[in-house]
Amino acid sequence: MLFEDRQNNIKTGPTLVGFNESQNEHENTVCPKHPESSDRIQKIKEALQQTKVLEKCHVLTSFLEIDDADLELTHAKSMVKEMVESKTKTQEEINSQCEKYDSIFMTENSIKVAKDGIACVRDLTNRIMLGEAMNGFAVIRPPGHHADSSQPCGFCIFNNVAQAAEEAFFNGAERILIVDLDVHHGQGTQRIFYEDKRVLYFSIHRYEHGVYWPHLPESDFDHIGAGVGLGYNANIPLNETGCTDSDYLSILFHILLPLATQFDPHFVIVSAGFDSLIGDPLGGMLLTPDGYSHFIYHLKSLAQGRLLVVLEGGYNHQMSAVAAQKCVRVLLGHAPYPASMEEPPKESTVTSCVNLASVLRHHWNCFDYFPSRATMRLAEWPVVNPKIEFKYDPSSRSADTGEIIQSDLSSTKFTESDNMPSDEMETFIYFNEGDDAHFDLEEDNHPEKPARTRRILKTLKESGVLEKCIEKNSERVATDEEIRMVHTKKMLDHLKKTETMKDEELMEEAEKEFNSIFLTRDTLKVARKAVGAVLEQTDHLEIPMETWHIVNGPMSPEELRDDSEEEETDDI
Repeated sequence: MLFEDRQNNIKTGPTLVGFNESQNEHENTVCPKHPESSDRIQKIKEALQQTKVLEKCHVLTSFLEIDDADLELTHAKSMVKEMVESKTKTQEEINSQCEKYDSIFMTENSIKVAKDGIACVRDLTNRIMLGEAMNGFAVIRPPGHHADSSQPCGFCIFNNVAQAAEEAFFNGAERILIVDLDVHHGQGTQRIFYEDKRVLYFSIHRYEHGVYWPHLPESDFDHIGAGVGLGYNANIPLNETGCTDSDYLSILFHILLPLATQFDPHFVIVSAGFDSLIGDPLGGMLLTPDGYSHFIYHLKSLAQGRLLVVLEGGYNHQMSAVAAQKCVRVLLGHAPYPASMEEPPKESTVTSCVNLASVLRHHWNCFDYFPSRATMRLAEWPVVNPKIEFKYDPSSRSADTGEIIQSDLSSTKFTESDNMPSDEMETFIYFNEGDDAHFDLEEDNHPEKPARTRRILKTLKESGVLEKCIEKNSERVATDEEIRMVHTKKMLDHLKKTETMKDEELMEEAEKEFNSIFLTRDTLKVARKAVGAVLEQTDHLEIPMETWHIVNGPMSPEELRDDSEEEETDDI
């Protein structure tokens, strides 16, 4: 089936979670307590099991092997050859080889482990693109986003998300969005796709005007792609530490989502670096696990839900595990918990956002609502006239990451609400049959017509969503007392009179007594059933009594309406 056909026939499917189980064979022999270790994966797996999230997913641990030709889709042949040959060397020779690169360690089995990770992301991508699954999470290591086409870098041997993109291209995707949430800039991914308009790369990373690793001018907002890829690279450099959910979600809603929506990707990949979380020993940011999961939730709205999350960094193992659990929970269809929005975003974050918009606005009209100097004749707004600053001093180069004792780091615990229920959560779809008795007597093509609900049900059936829900035809009819909990007796009496009116009288009544309303003799009957359906659905929610909040003590519906009617005007 062609990709275009699959787009129109997409079905809901399982959430995939993939592990490359050989990952414990990749370790740092020089620094045994290095934070990029197998314990990262183990803690994530334990969190998914403890909260019963993993049992709701389709777990994959075995994949078809990839060969060197697959690696050469994103990496130079010479690089692949050098990396593959390391498996024949002694550990001492491997350590010497790693010293040629920035922050790399390997063992004789590391290339096999890295290949297994790529096999995982390609397999998950293939299944999602074929419609066998809706989304997935590749819980793999080593990470990949710092590796470019010519060399490994920053704990990354090969670029996992670039390989996932190639698999998506193979399956017919023409536009791929890669969102990098790691606290370090993914310069490897940026370089691989810098001149490729098929990929929109979007990174939010700590920068501090180049002081923070990887100390590159290309990590700044003004690097937006080249050649045919001009405008398809977007960096939000964070120039202060301590950025919170407010900073990150401001970027999500004001920059990322408008840009991504206009790009309209066929597939979305998230480079999930959890070192941007609060408590990470390397990151210095204050993003919460719940705040992180909001990115996954909103990015799911793109590409008809085809989304793959790929693990990158994250060196507070317990905090990373909590965030991973919350992300998988969202992938399964649950809404994220509220983010922490206690303070506004930093001024430096706003500056970075507007700086990026100012250099992208000539390529994407989604940023036309941002003011420019030409539209602000009475005021100077320096952030729309970007000033490039690069403050990195090579003499103050960051020290290599050493041992980190996990027990010394801050942590958080799961609450009861984080646990998945033993049974599948149910979604009810209520409808009130007979709603076609309420229509506009004068205008056949009025947009608020019975065909609306029929078309919604038809789309839900065709998309496969309805079969995942419990379909209910509500028989409940709202009583006068229930209606008067909200509406006045005067309004209800007016509607009761319409049940015996002729068509001409109904049209006159609608125009004289109401605003933007049409009526038939069955309108009140249909409205009672609509309210009844809502009340019946509310009863199914089983809201605990201890969560109820009563203001000024109990009052009957009659008392509530009597109070309001004292101030009532002639308007309905």
